[in-house]
Amino acid sequence: MATGTERAGVAGTGRYLPPDIVDNYELFSRPSIQAAFDHERARGSLRDVDDVESLSPADVFDRWARQLTGIQRRRFVNPDSGPTSEEMCAEAGRLALEQAGMPASELDLIIVASLTAADIVPNAACTVASLLGAPQVGGFVLNTACAGFISALAAGDAFIHSGAAENVLVVSGDALSKITNYSDPTTAVLFADGAGAMVLTRDRSRGAVLGPAYLSADYAPEHLHLGSKRWLSDEDPEAILRMGGGPHVLKQAIQTMVSMARYAMEGSGVSWDDVDYVIPHQANLRITTGLERQLKLNKGRVIHTIQNYGNVSASTVPIALDELLRGEHGPLPDPARIVLTAVGGGYASGAVVIESRPAG
Repeated sequence: MATGTERAGVAGTGRYLPPDIVDNYELFSRPSIQAAFDHERARGSLRDVDDVESLSPADVFDRWARQLTGIQRRRFVNPDSGPTSEEMCAEAGRLALEQAGMPASELDLIIVASLTAADIVPNAACTVASLLGAPQVGGFVLNTACAGFISALAAGDAFIHSGAAENVLVVSGDALSKITNYSDPTTAVLFADGAGAMVLTRDRSRGAVLGPAYLSADYAPEHLHLGSKRWLSDEDPEAILRMGGGPHVLKQAIQTMVSMARYAMEGSGVSWDDVDYVIPHQANLRITTGLERQLKLNKGRVIHTIQNYGNVSASTVPIALDELLRGEHGPLPDPARIVLTAVGGGYASGAVVIESRPAG
């Protein structure tokens, strides 16, 4: 391998979203959610909506969900036929490789961020490599919850920067619908399924990581909890994903993502005047719009996708990035400087600044 001197180039991105679209009305049709929602409303523990007298129970749920989270619909894998998290990662990776013009056989490393891999061994990176037709490519899995893609990107960039690798596939994917607690409406409404990917390479002609990613943490397990992985073989109440913390989490998420972004920008030598877009982790529309207000950025500079996809954990960032780079949020400047920032359960957090140029 060549000795690394520069940060990695960004050669391609991709995403995979399951075809099944579940809006708030379909979600409410689940008996467990109806019963839990009615119970919590009767207790007065849920933030209520206006003009409920004229609304059906499903309308009340839909309006409550949109007011609380901004989510209107999300994607779920089929509970019987899948795909698995590994299969979603492979499909996102395939599209990223296609955009990069690179066969999977040229990869040196695959890094997967996931907390719902179908198998513990073989690890998800090995499975993804096999699904891509390159089983000889090594790799590993990491888990920093919703900050996982940025952690994986940081690791991939470090491999290239050090000269240990030429081409790295960074991918995240989760099937959170399989582990979400559907007896808790405030958790059930949030989470969804999907995957996103990026090809990092030494060639910086199409895009680049502008500086080292900034990663941080602050141990705090109370707001998001997922226990042992026994859910793979039997039902374990300790393995059900549960969300807590309320307004404190919202405030903490905004402040943390802003701080991470500023640290990453300082390390990359850019200011807010140099930044064209910010892609925050899509945990809640109130969080991403709150970040937009705190940064005092013009509309359109902060990307919001949670309305259509829900919270897909680490994959919210690469899914939104792939949409942006494929022109789905409008034409891009040349170059486009983009801040990726995320905070996840734990709290684990991170941010990085990248630059993208049009293909050709």
